[in-house]
Amino acid sequence: MALIFGAAVAVLLGASAQSAAAVETNPPEEPAPAIALEPAIAPLILKRDTPVHFMVVSEVTTKTHTQGHRFRLRVDKPVFVDGVLALPVGTTAWGEVLAAKKSGNAGKSGSLEARLLYVDVAGYRVPISGNNEAKGAGGGAETALGIIALGPLGLLAKGNNAKIKAGELMTGFVEQDTAIPRPKPAAP
Repeated sequence: MALIFGAAVAVLLGASAQSAAAVETNPPEEPAPAIALEPAIAPLILKRDTPVHFMVVSEVTTKTHTQGHRFRLRVDKPVFVDGVLALPVGTTAWGEVLAAKKSGNAGKSGSLEARLLYVDVAGYRVPISGNNEAKGAGGGAETALGIIALGPLGLLAKGNNAKIKAGELMTGFVEQDTAIPRPKPAAP
């Protein structure tokens, strides 16, 4: 019986060694076929301090706008990076009113301060720096004439509101190196 048991153990051990050897000597499975991917397209990098020219789309005035109001601009001149059009004319940009002081009595003019925020290109924001200040024309001469004509009631003459007119041009600068997607080539 010991002989039968010993033979059975030897057979089992031999089978284990054989299967272990089979595992080690079998060639590895073939890799899955590669999926054809489009080559990665490197993004465009808009460098810090690149100038960007804008045009104000609609008038911003102290008569109707207050601090925090956001206003729309558009890129007025194309911006190229390594010969590739990065910011075409018409690309939307945004600015914000920092301070707005309405005109007052006695010919006091209004004042307006605004800053550029960012260009919105293909869902990416390119941060832009730049400020613009506007001051309404003083109404001192009108107030003086009002006082002569109306006496103390002439002091009620208001000055002019400050405004950034629609169509006014502004220049900003890219605040930091910013990656944007490279435009896809046009279909033939």
